[in-house]
Amino acid sequence: MAKFNLAKKISASVSKLSGYVPGEQPEGGGWVKLNTNEFPYPPSPKAARAVLAELGKDAARLRLYPSPDSRGLRAAAAKYYGLKPEFAFAANGSDDALNLIIRAFADGEKSVATLEPSYSLYPVLSKMQGAKFVRIPFGKNLSIDVSKIASSGANLFFFTNPNAPTGFGFGREIVEEIASRFDGIVVVDEAYAPFSGATAAKLVEKFKNLIVVGTSSKGWGLAGMRIGWAFADPSIIEVLDRVRDSYNLDRLAQAAGAAAIGDEKYYAPLRAEIVSEREKVQEFFDSLGWRYFKSSSNFVFFKPSKNGKFGARAAADLFAYLKSKKILLRYFASDKSVSDGIRMTVGTPAQMEIFKKAALKWSKGK
Repeated sequence: MAKFNLAKKISASVSKLSGYVPGEQPEGGGWVKLNTNEFPYPPSPKAARAVLAELGKDAARLRLYPSPDSRGLRAAAAKYYGLKPEFAFAANGSDDALNLIIRAFADGEKSVATLEPSYSLYPVLSKMQGAKFVRIPFGKNLSIDVSKIASSGANLFFFTNPNAPTGFGFGREIVEEIASRFDGIVVVDEAYAPFSGATAAKLVEKFKNLIVVGTSSKGWGLAGMRIGWAFADPSIIEVLDRVRDSYNLDRLAQAAGAAAIGDEKYYAPLRAEIVSEREKVQEFFDSLGWRYFKSSSNFVFFKPSKNGKFGARAAADLFAYLKSKKILLRYFASDKSVSDGIRMTVGTPAQMEIFKKAALKWSKGK
């Protein structure tokens, strides 16, 4: 065999790419895990029953391919958001939907833009596609200059609402303004919308250039199943169907997703509990004089201080201290725009009390 040089075989768009780094999944028990924005409660019993029913007694159905277009899940998601099924698309998690959107609408000549800071997967997916990535900074207090978005020259614009990593939520009015002024496709990433009380999903009936993406991972407690969806004009759905895998969701995920999204009676009080704990922990930060972004999601991005000093050193120190106590949060050390803060998932009341006691002890230097 001739001398093989792998570096020369990698595509140009991937050769210098650094992959997305997900939140840590610690091994062993005893952790208070507040780092990946997972739902802190079990999913709906209906989802579990749907999976068992799909398996049957001998799991024989697993030898058969699932519905290629996840028709039942698309219909359930569309019904939940008050849309017709033809406006719905199903994906292997919302990240899969984002990947397919970039695959369909971005390349070396069609660029991608987003506000900064935002979800760090966007630039990774864009670079994989060989697309230029445009970062548009927020204004003061996370204000948005729509004229900068409109003049960015991008073909795709990603708008995370509520924002990640800050958790700050924006109203439907800003979505409408962006969609009406941006000469391209607007993607509203609503991973955390179940905790905000607002969604732009119905706007896809009004704007043919709008895609609204959602996931079962955050608001429905099915992160382990990888179930996502997108809503858009049927003409866009047809394009996404061209580029997806022919069987992009397994039959168990389809069954669980359709059952879960229809069980609002189960999920509504649990989400309300999470929102209540979110408000309580923000009051806790107020009592310490710590800074934070007012959150509309199931996490809070806060900036701690030690001896009256804010900054990356204080944030890193608190993160390390909490981790030593087996309390795991998310710290973005390599991103200077947010390295002075920590993102904390809102957990159960018991988990939040553990966090508060440890944070208070750290703040007093004990």
